[in-house]
Amino acid sequence: MTSKTFRLFRTESSGFKLSLLSAGHFFNDLYASFLPTFIPTLISRLGLTMAQAGFFSTFLGVIHIIFQPVIGYLSDRSANPWLIIWGPILTCFGATMIPLSPTYGTALLFVGLWGLGSAMFHPQGHGGVGHVVPRDRLTVSLALFAVAGTAGVTMSPLFAVALVNTVGLKLMPVAAILPVLILGLFTWRTMPSISHESGDAMTPQKGLFSTMKSVFAVIYPIWAMSTVRDAASQGVRMFFPIRIAGEGGDISFVGTVLFLIMLGSTIAMLVIGRMADRYGKKQTLTVTMALSSLFLFAGRASGGWTAILFFVLGTAAVNATMPITAAIAQEMVPNSRGMASSIVMGLSWGMGNMLMAPFGKVGDLYGVNATLFIVALLPLLTLPLLLTRPFREAKN
Repeated sequence: MTSKTFRLFRTESSGFKLSLLSAGHFFNDLYASFLPTFIPTLISRLGLTMAQAGFFSTFLGVIHIIFQPVIGYLSDRSANPWLIIWGPILTCFGATMIPLSPTYGTALLFVGLWGLGSAMFHPQGHGGVGHVVPRDRLTVSLALFAVAGTAGVTMSPLFAVALVNTVGLKLMPVAAILPVLILGLFTWRTMPSISHESGDAMTPQKGLFSTMKSVFAVIYPIWAMSTVRDAASQGVRMFFPIRIAGEGGDISFVGTVLFLIMLGSTIAMLVIGRMADRYGKKQTLTVTMALSSLFLFAGRASGGWTAILFFVLGTAAVNATMPITAAIAQEMVPNSRGMASSIVMGLSWGMGNMLMAPFGKVGDLYGVNATLFIVALLPLLTLPLLLTRPFREAKN
């Protein structure tokens, strides 16, 4: 085999594996908005407070905090793709059972199953991208992987409403899980291992806690920024629908607004990703986070479609930073990509979600607009992190 033929085969192989990982990300995140979509329904049917509703996300966050670092460590030690196969299956089952919950405790159980499935997929999914593509294609590959997931989140509320309107709540889990099972079987047959093209070692030499400690010591400001960002993003998706429902919006309108919010995020990732390549990651993060707060404050102060427009722009801006922070973290610790991804894409998401119960309590005491004020302030809190030593020493 000539060197030219080998390079072509390697490019095609990495492209195929990236496509499978991205497809898994799409189907895993296709159920990400089921809870926000059905949360007004659960509040009405089960008589929940905003604090109880927010605890769904808090509980989800606890699951990610506990499981994602462990799963990230395991994904660095094995090329077996079972995590990216079974994760979306469990995610789908848990999410589609949430609106069927007869009690608050049952709803928490299904939220837990959904969270566990998502925690299984993301570390190996994000870390796997770093292993299957060459180093010079990492940022753009992570952006494509992130866009696939965001596209799933974008379609999620419309998909949830469509399932309810076609097959109904009771048959929704059966209808939704079929494509996920087919993708899992195809992945198992065509990609039995996640071999790495990057040239970095896949198996760490240290134990779980030593690895986590050493990685965290390097990427802690990226984790902190990701935590605040995820809290802002989830805060909009949890509490803006409650405001819409309080103003008379039904489940179809809530689903449409959530769709628009995530559609904006999908487009913004592509645009902001190109800006990061051209102007530098740190400069792009600074401008994007500042604009996000500006838009969210404008949305909180507005009403009707003007508020929706500003919330779409603000959430799109904050979500567009995801592939940038993921790329920076993996570049800082290339031998522990799964662990790095679990910290800045999983542990951070878990911590951000844990804030939803306290945010809900603020909403119970002072109204949902008070919670949205806190959410709008969050992106500004990330700007001092760009002055920390790891960010100063980063290449871009």
